[in-house]
Amino acid sequence: MTSDDQFFFDFLASIPHDVKRYSADVADAIDRHVDYAATAVKDTLTVYLPSIIKPGTRDVSLLHPPKPLSVPERVYNWVLRNRAWTAALIAFFGTGSVLLLGSRVFDQRKRRARRAGNGARKEIVVIAGSPHEPMTRAIAEDLERRGFIVYVVVQSAEEEHIIQTQNRSDIRALHLDITTTPSTPSEIHPALHGIFSLISHAQSPAPGIQPHTCQLSGLIILPSLNYPTGPLPTIPASSWADTVNTRLLSPILITQMFMPLLTHRNHSSSILFLYPSISSSLSAPYAGPEVAITRALSGFATSLRQELRLLQFANGASCNIDVVEMRLGNLDLGSQYRVSQVTGTEILAWSPQQRALYGQSYMSSIEQRPMAAHGPGAIRGSSARVLYNAVFDSLAPPQKSLFGNKKRRKPVVFVGRGSRSYGIIGQWVPSGIIGFMLGYGNSPSTVSSGASSETGWERV
Repeated sequence: MTSDDQFFFDFLASIPHDVKRYSADVADAIDRHVDYAATAVKDTLTVYLPSIIKPGTRDVSLLHPPKPLSVPERVYNWVLRNRAWTAALIAFFGTGSVLLLGSRVFDQRKRRARRAGNGARKEIVVIAGSPHEPMTRAIAEDLERRGFIVYVVVQSAEEEHIIQTQNRSDIRALHLDITTTPSTPSEIHPALHGIFSLISHAQSPAPGIQPHTCQLSGLIILPSLNYPTGPLPTIPASSWADTVNTRLLSPILITQMFMPLLTHRNHSSSILFLYPSISSSLSAPYAGPEVAITRALSGFATSLRQELRLLQFANGASCNIDVVEMRLGNLDLGSQYRVSQVTGTEILAWSPQQRALYGQSYMSSIEQRPMAAHGPGAIRGSSARVLYNAVFDSLAPPQKSLFGNKKRRKPVVFVGRGSRSYGIIGQWVPSGIIGFMLGYGNSPSTVSSGASSETGWERV
């Protein structure tokens, strides 16, 4: 057998081994592809049919990623990683919360006047208002209960008798004749020497007790809240003169007389101007005297406030006198202070021509007032406590801020239902809408004979 035959037989002998190796490789490749296809089909069915096909334990981490952490868990992990920042934030917000809660608790404190070291009363408040006015008596009694020495300005023996009937030892009458003035405004008025002695010389309540010096804490200007109403031609000149003298000129002169006492010692004190604000905010018709006087008082208070802020004492200290405007709304001082009012009957004093010209529109305007239609009890006023707390807060020394700075008293304080809302309405709402609110255009025609109008108004 030749060498070629031997090579041929060797080649035939190696063919089965090669076929076996190639077939094994092909089988392995097919198995891998089949396994990959089965895995892909299984994963797809697991996603769409999770209740039927359950994933294997080997693919759970791939099919179900880890559940996201909740907010508390993430905060907890952040706290563990940043302990220094956590301690600083807790200290900052904890201190702020304690200060805030402490200020709220302090704001709800019992409002009481400060006492002297020996326990006697030392804070003096003067009320420049008629004792005939219910609000004057109510404020005087409340301030006396809180520990103030209250002086009420009186002009006659009758008014002094009203103060005496209150049976309060620390509510005293102060006779102040504004027609007699000192030669120079800087001098002390003769009627004020008693108060000047209390705030300039030490006083001893009884022998053996440590003396103390009183302090003039405030002056409350409270003109009468009742103003003449009606069309301008129906208000006589004498009524205008009385209104201006008693509600504008008198408060200005009284303030001038008390300035030497208020500036004698640079203590914290206040000058309060109390006046109604609803009619003046709306510029209500037929309320010319009230609108004119209240706006004049507001202008005077604003000018005086700016003047006192520029005042400098000899030692370089700034003035501690604050001027506060207290704009009053509807207040309910209680049944004992409620006074019934009759509106509309003043038409009977008008001339026939004035009744024919202004009668219908005037009656239409006063019909918009609940007091005119249903009496004083129809008005839901704020509680008297709101007024008392506002007066005390305006008299008390101003509180300090969180940073230790001294706060100034609010220059304008709204007291009573409707005072703030009507102020906003009068400032921002167009006059046409305000006129609709006040009933403009709702009155019937006024074109009628004077005789028929006179006959109609005689029935009122």
